[in-house]
Amino acid sequence: MNRFARASLVIVAGAGLSLTASPALAHDDPSLPEGSGDWTPMEELDPAYYDPIDIEACGTTVTLSAGDVTEVEGRETALPDGDMLLELRGGFTIDLTRQDTGEVIDELDISGPTTELFSADGTHIIGVYHGPSILFPFPELGPVDAAAFEAAGIPDLAYFKKGVVTFDLVINPETGEAVSEEADVDARLHDLCTWFDGNRGHGNDRHHHNSWDDGR
Repeated sequence: MNRFARASLVIVAGAGLSLTASPALAHDDPSLPEGSGDWTPMEELDPAYYDPIDIEACGTTVTLSAGDVTEVEGRETALPDGDMLLELRGGFTIDLTRQDTGEVIDELDISGPTTELFSADGTHIIGVYHGPSILFPFPELGPVDAAAFEAAGIPDLAYFKKGVVTFDLVINPETGEAVSEEADVDARLHDLCTWFDGNRGHGNDRHHHNSWDDGR
């Protein structure tokens, strides 16, 4: 999952778009369309893409920073109905550092491809994230985002090696927060808070719908 996790959702939420009625996306099938055109290195599309970010998780602040592999490419496609498709691909590793203990999860692979579909008015977003990927709530999206994580059984700092997780959000651009959100998990989730002691769960990676594993 790239820009460390669903960050383009936050970008759109804070874009100040005019609020309209929130129509359903024209694409009800979660198998999103494929885009077209050239792929561009993400540091050109977004110079801040690889900047460190702080996450409130594991009872502390966890700093997420880019690792040794930063090869993500992005492609934006304007669809005939006015929707916008964003696709991300390419190798990406990150380091996670606990601020209370200094413990580090080093070179975690989050190279799974991402596809996000934005409605023409920018108020409805579907994001499809393939493993390996990391997930965590964004405070900018408000309490609805955290509630969607809890309802789907997703830990506050989650990781999956294989499978897919899909988020469906309606955004109020006047506040930048999610109005409604659903998460669908078809992957085995690991709680990364249990990995700082060096235990990187080695359980099998078969898909378990809406399930998670603490890695022990």
